[in-house]
Amino acid sequence: MKVFFLLLPFLVFAQHHVAKGVVLDKVTNEPIPYVNISILESTIGTSSDDDGSFRLEINEDDTNKLVSLSSLGYASSKIPVSLFLKSEKIFLKPKTEVLKEVFIKDKFEEKINVVNKIEDSDLCYGYGSLAENPWIMALYFPYNEDYQETEFLKSVKFHFGNFKNKKAKFRLRLFTIGKDSLPHEDILKESVVVEIKKKQKEAVVDILDYDIFFPKEGFYVAFEWLYIPYNAEEVTFHFTDKKKKKEKRIKYQPTFSATCENEGKYMVASYISGEWRFYAANTYKSEKKAVPAISLTLSN
Repeated sequence: MKVFFLLLPFLVFAQHHVAKGVVLDKVTNEPIPYVNISILESTIGTSSDDDGSFRLEINEDDTNKLVSLSSLGYASSKIPVSLFLKSEKIFLKPKTEVLKEVFIKDKFEEKINVVNKIEDSDLCYGYGSLAENPWIMALYFPYNEDYQETEFLKSVKFHFGNFKNKKAKFRLRLFTIGKDSLPHEDILKESVVVEIKKKQKEAVVDILDYDIFFPKEGFYVAFEWLYIPYNAEEVTFHFTDKKKKKEKRIKYQPTFSATCENEGKYMVASYISGEWRFYAANTYKSEKKAVPAISLTLSN
């Protein structure tokens, strides 16, 4: 049976306001695409589109809260919802990154090491999203002494094998691990947006050119849904009550495959409503937990 976990918002029937505008770079005045926009302490949020524009319906009950805006390469910003509703232009300040020293090594015959190798037969579950609330799902990869001869991150593989996705875009994120064992700082300093084709079973993202060593403390690999019209798909849900109710909802592509693992074997975290938390989704009629189907290839 193919099962996937839908990230559903609570249903709220209330008066709402519409916020529309564009997110811009404070220095260059250029639009910033795919900004994570979340109403804190709520299930409301969205992403800016390719041109930096956004549209967000906000419930009356959320007008006294804060909006969190975050994007790779920019300092996160929190502003009152009341101000957000009045602002047609939102500016984010670019981060000033200190470049680390790079060591050039002699080239040898390439060695390859695959971490968390996954076969199609291992896929038993999945993560999908109906909520217009930017989610990021992250899987922790601990360091192993066996990686000493293959310290470079060559590529990341995401699996979709048990789902027939339509074409979609998502963003690859890599994070250091914080003192609380949750994702902390971005390792990738550039936005890596991955586009998949219809029914594509896997996506291999080459990151060798970024010269990233496998951190000794381990790190998180994450996928970030983009809540943009390109990824939106209207689907009909059938409910098994006496009235045989049907309901049309907007689902955001893609649906990511997962494996079913014993609790505690892997560490999974999610970013929702502006904060990170540990996450463990129960699988269908089982005590096992869903784990994002992500593989790494290491190289020397």
